[in-house]
Amino acid sequence: MNPMRVTLVEDNAIFCFLFKKFLEDYPSREIDVEIFSNGKAAWDHFSSIKDTPNLFPDMLFVDINMPFMNGWELIENLVVNNFDFIHTTTIYIVSSSKSSLDLGKLQEYQFIKEYIIKPIDREGIYKLLDEYNQNIT
Repeated sequence: MNPMRVTLVEDNAIFCFLFKKFLEDYPSREIDVEIFSNGKAAWDHFSSIKDTPNLFPDMLFVDINMPFMNGWELIENLVVNNFDFIHTTTIYIVSSSKSSLDLGKLQEYQFIKEYIIKPIDREGIYKLLDEYNQNIT
């Protein structure tokens, strides 16, 4: 089985460190991890690989509140610019925001699987990875 491609778009360095460590230690499958510290960096990356679908992530975790381009702006850019992978990639919003505006905005994007309130621990991430792997076999 090919390595799973997981992308995290998050500006909190501690969360990024822990997330990457959890994925590196995931026992059920090898995972290639990409981390971008803001939506703009992720947008630039996705734009650069638009014609290379095998480089798109299998799972995408996006924080909302980030500098330069927030998570909602990134998602909207992907929609407006016809990045079809958003309909085949499992996408999660991962945020500390419990704002009704953010939770309501989720309804605009039916392809987003879930809104996860931080913190998320190793077991929580492994549960999501296990669900993904069960659905593809």
